[in-house]
Amino acid sequence: MDRILNNKWSIRIIALLLAAILFTSVHASNKDTTSFSTTSSSDSEVIENVPVKVYYDKTNLYISGVPETVTVTISGPRSIVQSAKAQQDFTVYADLKNASIGTQEVKLQVKDLSDRLKVKIDPASVSVNVQEKVTKKFSVDVELSKSVIADGYQAGTPIIDPKKVSITGAKDTIEQIAYVKATLEDDGNHKSEFTDKATVSVFDSNLNKLDVDVSPQEVEVTVPVEKVGKSVPVKIKQEGTPESDIEISSMTPDKSEVVVVGDDAVLDKIKEIEIPIDVSKIKADTVKEVTVPVPNGAKSVQPTTIEVKIKTIKKSEANTETNTSDNKNDDTNSNDSTKDDSGDNDTKISKSFSNIQVYMSGLKSTLDAQMITPANGKVSVTITGEKKTIDGISAKDLSVIANLSKGKAGDYSIPLELNGLPDNVAYVINPTNADFILTEKEAQNSVPSKNT
Repeated sequence: MDRILNNKWSIRIIALLLAAILFTSVHASNKDTTSFSTTSSSDSEVIENVPVKVYYDKTNLYISGVPETVTVTISGPRSIVQSAKAQQDFTVYADLKNASIGTQEVKLQVKDLSDRLKVKIDPASVSVNVQEKVTKKFSVDVELSKSVIADGYQAGTPIIDPKKVSITGAKDTIEQIAYVKATLEDDGNHKSEFTDKATVSVFDSNLNKLDVDVSPQEVEVTVPVEKVGKSVPVKIKQEGTPESDIEISSMTPDKSEVVVVGDDAVLDKIKEIEIPIDVSKIKADTVKEVTVPVPNGAKSVQPTTIEVKIKTIKKSEANTETNTSDNKNDDTNSNDSTKDDSGDNDTKISKSFSNIQVYMSGLKSTLDAQMITPANGKVSVTITGEKKTIDGISAKDLSVIANLSKGKAGDYSIPLELNGLPDNVAYVINPTNADFILTEKEAQNSVPSKNT
């Protein structure tokens, strides 16, 4: 053993063996660590709304069908993925520099992204229509929505600046253009001349919007407005007699005023419009649409028809309610007198109110509401509480609300709520619910004139 240790070659061989064992051990450890580190630091991210660039001959060609944005999924080392997501300095593009005229499938590509990342684009390819680029000028038609001009006023011929716009697009798309419209949709209810901006839209003969470029995109529209009539109240007159056991309790028009159009001398003489309602065939609560008569000498009325809600009651029920009400009044007067003498104001009593108006709240600006029941828009309310509290409440303190904030187009029924009461007062509303028909508002569509 001593001879081996004293031999320098033996020591060198042993040292070489130990070095080889140590190197192998360290290399294997590093390999495992690297493998673990690489696996644990991989990541994947989805990036939405990434813009798409298109490279093509912009002077002579027009491209359609390429989406404005796509979704990109990147995966790879976490640090590189997070950096790419944060900076988003890569580009998704469609290369159409050598594209031919017609429809073709084009693969979307990405550049300026690390080679160590894997990329998935959604959609991966798109159908693109390449056409000869054409630019033409078209006249612009103006449309006004219903709410732009106030009732009793009318719009004159709009003045448009500029009168024509340049429209650029594919040749076959330009040939489909039928209407070029600038629509004013504000809720101004204007009564005098006004000027506003309107965005230009382009449509084919079926009013499908076309994919074209418009220059300028907005035009300035000046609209003359003139008074055309006078607002006068509506008076409902009952004609005829309903069936023997039916009485008409109320008739309420949906509009309290209408606009009469005519010469000033004629309008000065018109104080109201009387509308006769034939009730001879009325058997129950109903809503009737009636024509508004045009007064002598006037040219027209706006609107031409209104709806009248007719509320009925059976005579037998009316008599019963009258007797009951009289008895209650007698009892109440007697009890009040007794209670006043004794000074007892803590006794609970009830008080009833009739013909309390129902008010709508929370109706979306895009909807119109028509109340079906109660037909006359009014309800009865009975409140109960301590005498000293109830005695201080009158009809003007009460407000019956139908909250339509959750309503959608169609039939809608909502429980009624009573506002204006102290917390210690109970109430009953009859009827308890109100029924509505909710409809979407429609913009006023003027008859378009085809551009030639």
